[in-house]
This record gives sequence, C-alpha cells and structure tokens, in this order.
Amino acid sequence: MRRLFFTIAAGAAAVGLLAPGAQAQLFKGKTIEAIVPAGAGGGLTRNAQAYFKNFPKYLPGNPKVVIKNVVGGGGQRGINQIYKTGKKDGTQILWGPLNLTGITIGLPGIEYVPGNFKLAGAAGGMPFVTIVRKDIKGGIATREDIVTKSGFNTGGRIPGGSLGLFSRMPFAMLGLQNKFIIGYRNQPRLKAGLLQNEIQAITTGNPGFFAFYLNDTLKKGDGVALFQHPSFDADKGDFRKFDHIKGIPRFIDFYRKVKGGEPSGGAWEAYKWQATFMAYPFWMAMHPDTPDHIHQAMSKAWLENWKDPATVALFKKGNKAEPVVLNSAQATRIAKTFQTTMPDSAKQWLQAEFGLAKKAKRAKAPPKKK
Repeated sequence: MRRLFFTIAAGAAAVGLLAPGAQAQLFKGKTIEAIVPAGAGGGLTRNAQAYFKNFPKYLPGNPKVVIKNVVGGGGQRGINQIYKTGKKDGTQILWGPLNLTGITIGLPGIEYVPGNFKLAGAAGGMPFVTIVRKDIKGGIATREDIVTKSGFNTGGRIPGGSLGLFSRMPFAMLGLQNKFIIGYRNQPRLKAGLLQNEIQAITTGNPGFFAFYLNDTLKKGDGVALFQHPSFDADKGDFRKFDHIKGIPRFIDFYRKVKGGEPSGGAWEAYKWQATFMAYPFWMAMHPDTPDHIHQAMSKAWLENWKDPATVALFKKGNKAEPVVLNSAQATRIAKTFQTTMPDSAKQWLQAEFGLAKKAKRAKAPPKKK
C-alpha cells in the first residue's frame, strides 16, 4: 500500500495559545463552510466529501462541516472570496487548487497572494490522464496513432489549470495543432463535451478517471487513454510511479517511445514545473488574518485526519491510491517560493500559449502618432 508522506512541523501540534478549556470548545456549536471553487459533481467535490466526513472529530468542539461550491471568475471566484472577505474565525476555509501557474504568468482575475493565506496543508500528487475520442480525425487504432493527428479541439476548465495544460503541453511537444476551449465547469461537463464531439481531447484528474471514464467511455471503446501525468519528485529528478492506473504509460515514456529521445524546450520545462507545483489540487487555506491558534488547530486536524484509516479508505475508494500529503510548513514553503522556480523558457511558452506575450508587447509599444 502506498504510504502517506508528511513530516509534522515542530510547531504544528502546538495549539496552546488559549486556555485549555477555551481551546477544547474552540469550534463547539459552529458550522465550518468548505468552499470548493468548482461545480458540484466533479473530483474536487467528491474528494471534499470523502475528506471532511471525519474531519470534525479532530477539531476542538467537533463542529459541523458543509461543502459549498462557488464557481466563476475562471475558477478563482471562490478563492478570491476566501482571501478578501472570508471569515477569520476558521468557520470558512478553501478546499481546492491555487492557480500558481496563472499567478506566475500574469493571468487576470487572480486577486490573492498564495503565501499570505494561512495554510493547513496541501495534498494530491496523483496522476492526471489524457483521453481522446477513438474517432479523432479519422480514428486511431492504437494510442501511438495520435502523433499523426492535428487540428482537433481540446477542452479545459480554467486558464492555467492542470486539466487543460496537461493536454496542451504534451500535444505541443508532440507537434500536434489543436484549438483550446475552456469554460467547462467540472469533469462531468468536460465528458459531455467529449461525448457530443464539441471537443475531441480532455485530461481528467485521478478521481475523474475512475468515476467517469475507466468503466464507461474507455470500456465501451469510445475513447483511448493516451498517457498519464504523475507528479514530479524534484528530490529524485523523476516523475512518480503509481501502480493503480494500469496499462497507461507516463507521458515521458510515451514520448521516448514515439520520438526516440528526450523532450526539451519551453513546453517541456512548463510541463515539469506544472507537475511539481500544480500537482496538489487539495489545498486547505484560510483568510490571511486568521488567528494563529485557529490556524494551528486546523493544521493539526489536517494531518490527524489524513492518518485516520476511515478517511484514507474513503479517499482510496474514489482514487484507488493514497495522496502525497504536505503539512502546513511544506505547503507554505511552496506558496511563498513557487514564482521564483519557473524557468524563463517555461514562462515564455505559457505566456505565448495564453496570448499574454502579445498583450505585454502591445502595452509596451509607443502610441501611434496621429
């Protein structure tokens, strides 16, 4: 069984900023609202339901937790809400991905600074999977046939999000031209777009792969799983290997097979960065002004719940594997340093991908003389 990975920071368990009696009643009689910045029914919501079922018993006072889906703003509305106007008493928290890519390349609409959040931790690290219609551009008999196809539509949820980029980056490295269509609220909407032939290629997260595709689209022969995108382990200099997704190669292995060499260039550097820093879709974040004793209580409960066999079993039911879990200190370190780690070639490729390089060039150009 794949083990959880975390290191409890020295101060993570220290919650003694209040008198013991007051600390024990910290959340008694309260309701905690977990904001999920995506539509209901997708992987984020499913995993939130699995995680928060047992979470209250690890918080002082055993509060109630309700999940609220907040969509809009390119996936950033709910996150912006927590950052700007969220409650500071721990009764409103974020469960979802921070758009570190969008911030680094200057996408509009992101109104939060990740390193300013009070972070309980982050989790994820599991593979994404790219799937295409079997009849794409005349049809494919094997996954390797995709290298002869171009001119199809690829779907995504938000600008800078992993669901779109883990399609776009590999297709770019393979030299495949495709039109990128975003705005699908969650994985069920992406699947509907795929089945209706609005789009011919999508990438799904680990839970979506098992919930929506493995025993339906793929089993029926309507789609082909091209490759998987596990997280990148910077310490080992390689992409992680997971045993629970069978028969689907990692993209790096697929590329080596069809191209006979190693990938390079801006899309490749962007791919490695995305797999390192955007591999954790489950962040637990609170308003920046949340008091330390509440932050510490949440951080302690975050780790204790991930060690609960019942929580792990619920998570594995939908994901077939355990996540990589980061504690508060580890998540905060990523949130404060991610912008300094993206190679220039990756940033330039991503900015060109989203048309930001042209906008910046136009903004710097001198005004035309009348």
